[in-house]
Amino acid sequence: MMSKKTRRDDVHLQRLKTEFPDIYRALLAGEIGSARKVFVLAGIEPERTRLDKLKNSWAKATDAERDAFLTWLAAKGAGALAPRLTFPAPASSDLPAQTPIASGRYLLPSTIAEIKAITARRRLTPQDVMQEMGFEAEGRALSGALTRGASLRLSVIAALEAWLRANRAEPTGT
Repeated sequence: MMSKKTRRDDVHLQRLKTEFPDIYRALLAGEIGSARKVFVLAGIEPERTRLDKLKNSWAKATDAERDAFLTWLAAKGAGALAPRLTFPAPASSDLPAQTPIASGRYLLPSTIAEIKAITARRRLTPQDVMQEMGFEAEGRALSGALTRGASLRLSVIAALEAWLRANRAEPTGT
C-alpha cells in the first residue's frame, strides 16, 4: 500500500514512466512495495540515512514517546550527550541534587507516575493539586499533562517541583 501521494510523487512518477519504464512496470505490478524504494532505485531520490530516519521518527513521535526515549537515552549514559539531556544541578551547595521532572514543558513518565501515586495516596484530583500550588484558574492543565502528555507552563512545572518535594516528605500515614 502506497502512502499518501503528493505532487512531488506525481512528478517523479511521470519521470519514472518516461525514463525508467521497467522500474515503473515493476511498481505497477507490485513487485516493489513503495514509491520511495522505486525513486531510490531509479536514482531520482537519495537513499535515506539512519539520521534521516531518526529525524523522521522523532517528528512523528508523540510527546510521551519522546520523553520515554529521552529517559531511556539518559539511562543508557548516551556518551557525551548525557549531560545535555538532564538539567543542571542547583547552584547552591546546600540544596540536594534533583532529578529532572520534565523535558522542556512535558512531564517525564517517572514524574507522571509519582504524581499519580501521591494523588492516589492523598485522594486528590489534578485540580486539587493545581489549587494547592496556587493555580486555581488552570485546573485542567495538570489533568491534560497526566492523561494525554500535554505541555505545561514552565511556572507550573516549577511549582510542581516544589509540590513534589513537599509531598515526598509527608509520612505515608496521612
